[in-house]
Amino acid sequence: MIEEILRKAQREPLNEKEALMLLKVPTMGKEYYQILQAANCWARDQFEEKGKIFAQIGIDYSPCSVDCAFCSMAKSVVDPCKCGKKSINEVVEQAKELVHQGVDDIFLMTTADFSQQEFLEYGKAVKDILPSDVRLVANIGDFSLEYAQKLKAVGFTGVYHICRLGEGIDTKVQPETRIALDSIKKAGLGLYYCVEPIGPEHTNEQLVQEMLRVREYPVGVMAVMKRVAVPGTPLANRGEVSAARLAQICAVTTLTAHPERAMCVHEPDELCLMAGANQLYAEVGINPRDLEKETAKGRGFSVQEVKKMLWNTHWNWSGNR
Repeated sequence: MIEEILRKAQREPLNEKEALMLLKVPTMGKEYYQILQAANCWARDQFEEKGKIFAQIGIDYSPCSVDCAFCSMAKSVVDPCKCGKKSINEVVEQAKELVHQGVDDIFLMTTADFSQQEFLEYGKAVKDILPSDVRLVANIGDFSLEYAQKLKAVGFTGVYHICRLGEGIDTKVQPETRIALDSIKKAGLGLYYCVEPIGPEHTNEQLVQEMLRVREYPVGVMAVMKRVAVPGTPLANRGEVSAARLAQICAVTTLTAHPERAMCVHEPDELCLMAGANQLYAEVGINPRDLEKETAKGRGFSVQEVKKMLWNTHWNWSGNR
């Protein structure tokens, strides 16, 4: 039965029942490796052996009212005395350096309460220095259709926006209020989606629900992300999923979503690069999974480190923009 499902997955995306069946396969057995192999084969064919490098710049470090129980910037966790934000000039200079290193997409990230008008100013300044083949993506709080249109007008090509696992329980945002998903679609922006933040307690049914949500929207880039046990956050004591389990989730997500442009794993992970993923993030600035205010000195991977991981797993990065 598993082999039959995997053969079908090379031609068309998995349905809910099939995805659940693959997620229930025990790790380390023969069928587990068959799942990883099937996703790896599909991805290398779909993405023509080309890896992708995206870079994210975290702009502000401030108490966020969404108060996610896994985030270093949740208002119940962050130290207000250490708050601050990068200037537009600082962000522009970091973007220039990342472009020089050869990234495909630049993401600008803020906390949910960051001024929408001010964010547009950051976006316009960064867009002005980007080559035409580098995409500009927003990673911000919820917004209206009108604001989505403003994002597009200043040069953003896409938005990273999701309904998180545990939304409304581990966060102070209800799933039904994640209205920006519809606004992104209506404005003609690209939606970057992710099954995240994955913890040991999340059920197969919860995972598949988010894998299938993308069928309501045009999603060119899909991803999986494990929850990092950030010290001092309420969910830190729940621990993290294993690399083996994350690779299984990555493979099943790949075969369920069949993303057109890229499949990401975050944080960067070589095993997942052999299980369907072809895209990784380099990070600078603020990072919600890091206690360092400059993640380049902490958890954040550099472009060079990401290139090495792609090379180690035989994904061709050079010249793929």
